[in-house]
Amino acid sequence: MRTALKLLCLCAVAIAPIVLTGCAGYTPLYAERVTVNMAQIGLEVPQTRTGYFLEQDLRNGFGADDVSPKLYKLTVTMTERHYSIGYRIDETSTRSEITSSVSYVLTDTRNNKRLTRGNFSETVTFNTSQSPFVGVVSQQDAQERIANAISDRIQADLALYFHGK
Repeated sequence: MRTALKLLCLCAVAIAPIVLTGCAGYTPLYAERVTVNMAQIGLEVPQTRTGYFLEQDLRNGFGADDVSPKLYKLTVTMTERHYSIGYRIDETSTRSEITSSVSYVLTDTRNNKRLTRGNFSETVTFNTSQSPFVGVVSQQDAQERIANAISDRIQADLALYFHGK
């Protein structure tokens, strides 16, 4: 039994390079040419708390710096709505939701041509509390989480755009 298992493992190790070469011609999304393009994106986001976190997440994700020439401009607009979704018997809220409708446009700064755009919604929920401090902290955490989700979606969309370019 042990000999058969060893033989099977050796065959798998020997065949793996042959199987993996079948992927020739495809470039992974994390290839250098995609990240170079992403660093060349200037950002314009809403001047809100969520917008601040979104800008930080996008800058980190793009590998942005202040020296790379910005050949592209990403304009993001968001409409954020807050809802109470859980109630106690006395009709005070126990749970809330933040839904953000997001639109973005990527333009080429050299000719002001729109390259790609997208629209989507993200939602996060958070616990509310009778304590005002705990409620504020929960809401701020939710705003950071929704900014991170929005950033991840935009980065994935733009990576696909630049990858196919």
